[in-house]
Amino acid sequence: MVRLHYYRDQKYSNLKSQCEREQSLFVDKEFPPEAQSLFFSRSNVAERVVWKRPKDICAPLEPKLFVGGADSHDVTQGKLGNCWFVAACSSLALRPSLLDKVIPDKKHQEWDPQHPDNYKGIFRFRFYRQGKWTEVVVDDMLPTINGELVYIHSTEKNEFWSALVEKAYAKMAGTYEALEAGNTGDALVDFTGGVGESVNLKEGGYANDPEKREQLFKTMQKGMKDQSLMSASIKITNRNEMEQKLETGLVKGHAYGVTDVKKVTIGEGLLSLFNKQHFHMIRLRNPWGQKEWNGAWSDGSEEWNKLKENDRKKMGIIFDNDGEFWMSFEDFCSHFTNATLCHVVNPSIINVIFKQWHVYKHNYQWTPGQNAGGCVQNRASFLKNPQYAFDVKDGESGQAMIALMQEDRRKDKSKGATNLTIGFYVMKVEENRKYRVHTVFKKAGDSIFINAREIMSRLHLGKGRYVVVPSTYEPEVSGNFMIRIYTEKRSRARFLDQEHSVGSKIWCCLPQCRAPQCIVSVYIVSASGLQRTGVSLTPDPYATISCEGRKVKTPVLKNTLEPKWNAGALFYVRQPQKSQITIQIWDYNWTIDTFMGQAKIPINITNSKTQSTHNLKGRRRRQYEEVPGTITVQIAAYADLFSI
Repeated sequence: MVRLHYYRDQKYSNLKSQCEREQSLFVDKEFPPEAQSLFFSRSNVAERVVWKRPKDICAPLEPKLFVGGADSHDVTQGKLGNCWFVAACSSLALRPSLLDKVIPDKKHQEWDPQHPDNYKGIFRFRFYRQGKWTEVVVDDMLPTINGELVYIHSTEKNEFWSALVEKAYAKMAGTYEALEAGNTGDALVDFTGGVGESVNLKEGGYANDPEKREQLFKTMQKGMKDQSLMSASIKITNRNEMEQKLETGLVKGHAYGVTDVKKVTIGEGLLSLFNKQHFHMIRLRNPWGQKEWNGAWSDGSEEWNKLKENDRKKMGIIFDNDGEFWMSFEDFCSHFTNATLCHVVNPSIINVIFKQWHVYKHNYQWTPGQNAGGCVQNRASFLKNPQYAFDVKDGESGQAMIALMQEDRRKDKSKGATNLTIGFYVMKVEENRKYRVHTVFKKAGDSIFINAREIMSRLHLGKGRYVVVPSTYEPEVSGNFMIRIYTEKRSRARFLDQEHSVGSKIWCCLPQCRAPQCIVSVYIVSASGLQRTGVSLTPDPYATISCEGRKVKTPVLKNTLEPKWNAGALFYVRQPQKSQITIQIWDYNWTIDTFMGQAKIPINITNSKTQSTHNLKGRRRRQYEEVPGTITVQIAAYADLFSI
């Protein structure tokens, strides 16, 4: 059951019941049919806008939410520079299961000519905002000029779902004007609850790199099968290039919806076994409903003669000036500069068909004077930012997706509000780190800093524990955010809200419960000269690090006698004079692991980091006898618990 947030506390059932009692049609006082809902920068409209209900716009036809179902032709841009939103709607129209989330109970919201008294001029829509599905209620009063819809409209005069979705989205933004200019990925995320990924086709060199192009094609092709939503655009370098039409028929600074990705094969059959041709193709749609690509594979071009008529029918090829067109994927990567993929992640526990992603999300804020430390370049304040730990458990290179979303500031455009410049920094830390980090570790990954609503990075990380630090670029900037961490296995992700261990106030008489006297970080850099023991087919060493009864295990490294772990453990030591660090190396086996050697190191509080190499020794009766191999470690021991 989806837990809903009700925008401005308006509940559809309560408002509709009120209209039924009063025998009236709904008029939304929170977004009234007046100029204030159209514009925030001006009050008068150049052309006279009349707000009308659908039955008065499409007469004598019967109004409908949907005519013959939904498709991308139901969404044509009107007199508003919101092609980014229109392109997202075009993609949404192709995904019935996702459209059902945005327009709940479509059947019950549809006009019913058999029961006209049930209609009260009220509709509800749902969008995913800051981790919550938010229900937005609107009336059906739509702005018109000369009897025609001003903004989004369908090619069917009596179809209104797209116009009403736009109105609900404009209500959240404060006005229709606030929808001018935007990022298609934002709308795609709002429609799905998915995570947006931006691909820079130009800077990534996809046009000239066949391998990268092939991989991107497979990713987008799989995305179409997995219900992902996608869009593309051509970047502008200055305002004068906005919506500039190129010789190719494409438009700069304009968002296109991706409506299909296909591998087309010509020459099928046994006789053509050695004469087959494969073409990677992509279909896009211009939200204007016109102005299409005019190059190879464009409508009516000679390339289509290579396909049989039946094959063209299977692809749904219709040569109309409707804004939708095909092009080769190579041309796509050459002529477009940016692609946006919105991954719809299945959060179910069991999923045997598709790769399972586990997600952790947390809503929080940057507060000046407390935790708004700015980016990593601000060394003195950076680690004041919120911190999140997570584990990667997959092989030598696990995959993680980190998405940082700031609160939408579009509704405050009238006050001059703009997006904050946000990003994040990822560090590999000790395997058992559960308190906040107080020194900047080596970078394991990061994002760019950008004034987008959401920034996402796909990272390939080795096994271990990591800390991600989300921040604004400049320090002392306030803002709300949501972070999402996606991993292929459960990551035990958590918000780090404690600075360090403090011990037990109740059981402080017991040595193991006393307040710590120092903090010790132990990093095993490598081992060398190990000797294979036991019956294992290959040497697969790992190490354990112990201190005061606590033990931490490093990842297993496959088939090596010269392991380089670069993994560590953190200890809050209560009796440093009596304690020591014990490092043992083991050879992993399916049955019983084999001991390979150990080193015992006393704790010296030097308030600095030192590196040393130790000869390995045996254990128990042979604990003073040397065995083959050495181990190199870095140890940092500080009296100040805030040092590491």
